[in-house]
This record gives sequence, structure tokens and C-alpha cells, in this order.
Amino acid sequence: MSLGSPIVVSEGTEKRQFSSLAGISTRRDDPNSFDESLLQELIDATPNVLPLREFLPSTAALFSLGREVPLDLGGFLGRIDNLLVTNDGYLVIVETKLYRNPEGIREVIAQTLQYGMAVGQMPILELEARIKRGQSPAIKNSESIHECVSRLATEQNRSSLVADDFDEALERHLRQGEILLLIVSDGIHVGVERVTNWLNDQGNSSPFKFGLVELKFYPHGEEMLVVPRTVLKTLEVSRHVVVVDIRSNSGVIATAKITDEFKNTAGGAMQESRSVKSTTSPLTKSQLLLSLADADRPSAGNLLDRLEAYPFDQRGTARNLQIGFNFPTEGGEFQPLAYMGNGGAWVHPLLALRKLMGPDAMRAFHQEANRFGEFFRDDQIDDPDSSGCVVKYKQLAESADEFAAFLDAYRIKAIGLLEADSAA
Repeated sequence: MSLGSPIVVSEGTEKRQFSSLAGISTRRDDPNSFDESLLQELIDATPNVLPLREFLPSTAALFSLGREVPLDLGGFLGRIDNLLVTNDGYLVIVETKLYRNPEGIREVIAQTLQYGMAVGQMPILELEARIKRGQSPAIKNSESIHECVSRLATEQNRSSLVADDFDEALERHLRQGEILLLIVSDGIHVGVERVTNWLNDQGNSSPFKFGLVELKFYPHGEEMLVVPRTVLKTLEVSRHVVVVDIRSNSGVIATAKITDEFKNTAGGAMQESRSVKSTTSPLTKSQLLLSLADADRPSAGNLLDRLEAYPFDQRGTARNLQIGFNFPTEGGEFQPLAYMGNGGAWVHPLLALRKLMGPDAMRAFHQEANRFGEFFRDDQIDDPDSSGCVVKYKQLAESADEFAAFLDAYRIKAIGLLEADSAA
């Protein structure tokens, strides 16, 4: 998509005046040039400058949570330039880069993906704590993300836009890694179509959504006009060729070769082919066990065997295996009680169930869980909304039977509460 020049229309005494605006050059020697902090400040102060509905059509409002949010990236510190959240609970991670920045676009994408993976594995309470340690945090010391968004929405007369199930939606999107990753720049490099293809190819194998947004600046007197645009292809037709590999020494693998015809940024017709990878399959018991270290596999397998002695339902996501139950039994919503991943197991009911159980019952749940391992630190036990910590499988090896019975007791209690709530 290409843009024309913005025009300023002035009502003169005799006739209208039309003035064409020239964009600020991306060169360093332009007297109007600026640094990346301007992009960050702009997005923080006016988050709706981002054309978010191109990526999340259900979104009606966007709220800034803070800038320069610190993250631990496995031995080194990273900082999210801008962290935002939508009215319906989607987190948006923004990495700002100037056109003249020498850092390669693929390196920027890899860095942004690292941020998404780190946030997706983080309990909400830890995320809130990290936001508060960042620059210009919107969250006050005693606030949660939901409370912050509710306050901001009230201040902006947009309270009606905040989803009723915001907490549940935020937790669900975070658990499933459904995060929007945006790279925002003052100018998009030549060859951006290839970069977009690369993003799409990578994105097809993960729940992350990628986007490229350009914010073009135009000086107008002592002020500046900002024009946002989304870097997207205008697809006209796609031809699909599906190849299924059923060789005996491999699993069944399906890939698709798609040929797109589209208009490039200058309006010319182009045609490109790309391979689309199959989406990541939900994690199964066997896949989980295969992904574990040899030393952890027996303990994890024993724990799963003990859990399967009870009528638990299992649900796999891209990154973990969830243990819980469906309510109602047929076609109902899945209610996870425990999660099993590469690092170990943790316990955490969804918000709706936590509310039904009440703060006292949740504190008792934390205390009982800690009989089997440190699922909750001392500062987390009394917090009914804490998602706690991961416990290694080897620490649960000797108490697998008792742990499974503990979870089943809470399963029965939870079903009773849900039935009573439904009947009310």
C-alpha cells in the first residue's frame, strides 16, 4: 500500500489554500530527524495511533501499560519498548526501530519473538511486577492490570468497552501464547514484502501474531502530523498445492505451497510462492514425555499414570499439558487445575473458579498444594490469585498418589460449586 502526500486545507479571505506536506526524511542529516524515544512516547501517550484492528478485528480500544519493561531472557536483560493491552485482554508488545537503525530486520524480529516467548511463560503477577519496574508504568503500586485498565477506561469515558471477562481473557491469551508482536518504524525498508512473508511463515507455527506498522511524520509549522499505516499485502488470489508425506519412517506431515498474487507498495503486480507450515499440534502425553530430560521422564510418567487413575480430562496446548475437567461434561468449558510442561508442574484454577471458591478456599488450596512441593512461596500463599511456581517432577515422585488424590478432591469440590452456581 502506498500513500499520497497529506494536504493542509486553509480557508483564506479570497479562496482556499492547499499546502502539500513533505515527510521527514529517514536520513540522520534531516534537521527534523528524531530518535526512537519519540516513537515510544507517542505510542505510550496515544496507543490508538496503532491500526490494531488490522490484526485483532474484535478490539475496540488499546491501553498502554508502560515503557522499557524489563525481562529476564535467560542470562541477559531485555526491555520491551512499549507494552499495551486491548480492551478484550490481548497483550501487545511493540519494538520501535528507526529506518536508519543499522540493526537488521531479522534480528529485530528474533528479539521481539524472544520478548513474546518470555511474557507468554510468565505468571500475571510477575508480569505486573515487571511492568511496575519499567519506565512510566501505568499500573499503580496496588493495582492489577485489570484494575489499571478499568481506571484508564473510566478516565477516557470508555468503560463500556472493557470486556466483562477481561481477567479470564487475559489469563487465557497469556497461557496460550496469543500475543500480538508489532515492529513500529518511521519507514519500512525496501523488500518489506519478503519480510512479511517470512513473518507469516514463522507465525503459522505459533500462536503469536506479527505485524509491521509505519508511522510517517510530516512537519507542519512548529507541529508534526503523524500518519500510521499497516504494512500488508493486498491479496487477490491464492493457489494451494498440498503435499502429504506418509513415509513409514516419519509421522504424517502436511505442508502447503501457496502462490499469492498481490500489489506491492508501488502498485505493481507481483507473484510469490511460499510454503505454509502446519500449525503446532496440541501437546500430548507422549510428546511431553519425549521432550523431557531422561532424568525427569520416569517421575513425570509416574505422575501422569497416577492422575489417569482419576476421571480427569486432559487438554494440550502448544506448550503444556493441562489436567482438569470439562463443565458441563458434554461440550462444556475446560477447567484446568494443574499444568505440566518441560520445566515441571504447577497448579492454578481459572479466575471464574477462583471466584466461586473464594479467597479462604484458595488460600487453603495453596497450603495443601505446598505439602507436595513449593508450588507457592511464602509471599504467594495468602494471595488467592497467585499462579505460584513450577515444581520439578522429581520433587513430586514420592507423593504422586497423594498429589493426584488432592487434585481430585478439588475437582469434586469445584464441580459442586459450578453446579450450584448454574442452578442459582
